[in-house]
Amino acid sequence: MINLKLAALMSSKLCHDIIGPVGAINNGIELLADENNADMRDQAMELVSQSAGEAGARLQFYRLAFGLAGGMGAEVSLRDARNLSRAFMTYSKVELDWPDHAGGAENMSKDAIKVICNLVAIASGALPRGGKLAISGQVDDAGWNFEFRASGPRAGLREDITSTILEGYDEDSLTAQNVGAQYMMALCQNNNFSLLITAMEDELAVLQVKSN
Repeated sequence: MINLKLAALMSSKLCHDIIGPVGAINNGIELLADENNADMRDQAMELVSQSAGEAGARLQFYRLAFGLAGGMGAEVSLRDARNLSRAFMTYSKVELDWPDHAGGAENMSKDAIKVICNLVAIASGALPRGGKLAISGQVDDAGWNFEFRASGPRAGLREDITSTILEGYDEDSLTAQNVGAQYMMALCQNNNFSLLITAMEDELAVLQVKSN
């Protein structure tokens, strides 16, 4: 029997993450239909516009992080990952600092790009009260490596995320809360990527990933 637990939980996660902005769009449209006050209609239009932008940014980011963005080709430009990550983080209370020179526009395997995008989401999730996520790294003929530094008040990874990173993919431990990290670790194991938590201090969490 084929176990579809990972696919089912991933679908649930994506729906959960998208339903917020989509619901806000619906609320804004309802306000537009019922409201005659010009100021209120302007606010409703602003809500619809912002929520539509957030939903679009999330969908495009998730398509790259979890799907087959760009078709069936073997590689994706890191520039695409950087641009979609910037758009995704625009609607977050976390500031993303990922300069163009950190990896440039080099092409990387789709699985490597997926791991990097998932780390953007996981590292930003380590900042529940906001803060800064700084990404550095390089890609060259010898391989690639990236560092994700999440700094801010009460920075820290959830216990289930930490356990998944330390122990690797475990189908029996899959939950709706850790499915993104589990998927990322499955990609790392399939490709022999190394992913480490290199610091976990007050107001700082640092993760490093590299090819082997």
